[in-house]
Amino acid sequence: MNYDIAIAGTGPAGLMTAERASAKGLRTVVLEKRKRVTDSLMGELVTDKALKFLRVRPNSEYIGNKYTSIVGESLDTGANIVVGREQLGNSYLFDEDNCQELMKERAESDGAEFRFEARVKSVIKDNGSVVGLKYNQTEEIRAGLTVGADGSFSKVSETAGFTHPKWLLSYGYRWKLTGCNGVDPEVAYFYVGKDVGLGYLWLYPRSETEVNLGIGRVPSSKANWDALPPMQDVLRKYKNGHPETKDAKIESINGGVVPCAGIIPRFTDAGVSLCGNAAGQVSSIIGGGVTTCFHAGTMLAKHAARAVEDSDFSRKSIRKYENEYMKSKMANSITQTGKGMWAVSKFAMFNDPIEAAETVLGSLDARTLNAAIQGKMGLGEMMALLTEFLPMVMSLGKGYLRSIAVSGL
Repeated sequence: MNYDIAIAGTGPAGLMTAERASAKGLRTVVLEKRKRVTDSLMGELVTDKALKFLRVRPNSEYIGNKYTSIVGESLDTGANIVVGREQLGNSYLFDEDNCQELMKERAESDGAEFRFEARVKSVIKDNGSVVGLKYNQTEEIRAGLTVGADGSFSKVSETAGFTHPKWLLSYGYRWKLTGCNGVDPEVAYFYVGKDVGLGYLWLYPRSETEVNLGIGRVPSSKANWDALPPMQDVLRKYKNGHPETKDAKIESINGGVVPCAGIIPRFTDAGVSLCGNAAGQVSSIIGGGVTTCFHAGTMLAKHAARAVEDSDFSRKSIRKYENEYMKSKMANSITQTGKGMWAVSKFAMFNDPIEAAETVLGSLDARTLNAAIQGKMGLGEMMALLTEFLPMVMSLGKGYLRSIAVSGL
């Protein structure tokens, strides 16, 4: 074999796998279809857990900002929930480019090789085992373990034979704006609205004059999708309609696709493993994938080192990563939120999800909502939830039951 491990993709999962694998002495190669590591879109809103995986300090150049509160708000009515730091904990904005360069440099310092403008075509199989990758027109590499960290439309996944029986995707755009005026740098915003559809618009300030403005949307049906305005039009409407961003300059545009239905049923086989978006390892509540990808990449690198040491890349050997991963708390959280998002997508086929979101925003206080999401409800929060949530359930009940019947949950 030319390499111990060959990784397709330089998103957070691919970069973390490369960084940790090369640090363990594995001969590592990374293929990326884009020209630079910073061309890959990486999520930015993170907590302390992501910083620990990346091994950076909150006051370092890898952190673009820190927030004291997050606001969820309706663009149509102004109804909102404010989650303060006492419920939120520490919340940071990664400096995306610096973080990607950091992981690449760490991997390279331990001997990893990066090949850019290298578009993966398919895996290479030998006697039923994956033994490498074909890329560009005629080039090939061989490796003991091939890793598909190449996103929601993974070529590794497709050609290795993995399946996605419930593949629900969120499509998104993000603008980096400069020249803003009077932005509160300590508050991040999530917005829902009729123009947004099933998803949300976000505004993450970097400073008083710089923000990241983005939108993510899930198609519940083709008819619902076609009835919505284009996502870039929604971003433009927001930008032009707010004095803080009206005269700002669009410094850069990026986009991405994030899976929302949870972890796929199987993501390892002989000589091959999927990681990150390709495996559905993304939290569906807010599309968060940085921490989950860091976690998966760290665990995968550990098992890759074991497989190399044992010279065993069999299905049984590689599946040990999958088995350990699926027992983790993070995997359980992704699975549960994936089921929830699948039900929400079916709800939206027959009902107005924005009306439901308005009801939530108008009915629950931040403390109760945050406690419910994090599974930390005490007796007080439980009583508040029962008192405030019951009318909402009654008002949405018929549509909820219909969507449950369709989703098969």
